[in-house]
Amino acid sequence: MKILFVAQNFQMGGIQKALINMLKEISPYEKYEIDIFTFSGGELMNDIPSNVKVTTGNLLLQLIATPFAEVKKRNNVWHIILRIVCMIVVRLIGSHNFYSMLLKKHRNNCHYDIAISYFNDVPNQYFNKGTNLFVDQFVIANRKLAWIHTDPIKANFNYEACVKTYKNFDRLLCVSVACKENLINFLPEYQHKIQVVYNFFPIEEIKELACQYTPFHKSELDLISVGRIENSTKRFDLIPHLCKLLKETSINNFRWRILGDGPDLLSNQQLALQLGVEDVVEFVGEMKNPYPFIKCSDVFVLTSAYEGYPMVIGEALIVQTPVITTDFAAAGEQICNGHNGLITGFNIQDIFQVISSVMKNTELLHNMKNYIEENHYTNKKAQEQLVLEFDVHDRI
Repeated sequence: MKILFVAQNFQMGGIQKALINMLKEISPYEKYEIDIFTFSGGELMNDIPSNVKVTTGNLLLQLIATPFAEVKKRNNVWHIILRIVCMIVVRLIGSHNFYSMLLKKHRNNCHYDIAISYFNDVPNQYFNKGTNLFVDQFVIANRKLAWIHTDPIKANFNYEACVKTYKNFDRLLCVSVACKENLINFLPEYQHKIQVVYNFFPIEEIKELACQYTPFHKSELDLISVGRIENSTKRFDLIPHLCKLLKETSINNFRWRILGDGPDLLSNQQLALQLGVEDVVEFVGEMKNPYPFIKCSDVFVLTSAYEGYPMVIGEALIVQTPVITTDFAAAGEQICNGHNGLITGFNIQDIFQVISSVMKNTELLHNMKNYIEENHYTNKKAQEQLVLEFDVHDRI
């Protein structure tokens, strides 16, 4: 079975890691011959299994599929100018025309059994899209699948655009049951082709990586958050405020570490200084291997406004770290409230109350850790779901 995956890039990120994990899961099977077409590269390219054939887009496609901040970091004046020109052109002719013009130069004449657009378009942006368009118009395949990694309603998907985008796809695969239900409500005319495939995790690899080094000296209570530092979705800017609230209630015996990079890193660091909490919150930066930090922490905290099926929660549970998370649509599919973690509301007072209660109740934390140790995280359900989708082709 010949399968094509189409990706925007392999920068550090949850969707990219989910794709890497799936490739590691299926690439050992001889029945699958796997190609990848990625618009751009990134630090995770080295993690793609060696038996997967990888093709990368031309320079223009690479530049628009790479975050502008990353392009600027490389200090290539010519590339920066080209990226700015692309930003001007896309505003003049529109995203669809712009991507069509670029992608037709990469038309794939191979015939695939299955072609997969693994990145959903990001609404209300000129870039951060194109994989759906490429699979739809420039790939020959018996079946075409599109992955949906987020809550379409909370992410402000455009109804008319989605009806048009997904018309020619045979299956829309959501990463959680909650996302599936929301997508059916959003696109009821396509409910017959909406299904779920959970994200995969390289469980043994994560456990091994988590023991590679000792990341810090333990304090009385260590909290950790990991992700792209982008406040509109991930809301990392809540963390300095939460630290201030904790300190104001005489809770000082903790350290909160934040791992990741992104456009709001500097502003969040400045906010921590302004609020006088730089002694308890630490911005570690991006780590290729964050797992020792997660494993050595007492609690993993996710503050997101919305999520699909976040990789970081599964990773925390694999290394046996309890989770506190906001009540995004699929939170209950990963967290058994009060057993392997706690689910809280979205406002800062709700999150503060849950965190402070855990800090005052070490027995609760101990019980959650015991529960995680006794109930191991597995890929069994994701394997069953994916096999069902891939094997449809064999039954046609």
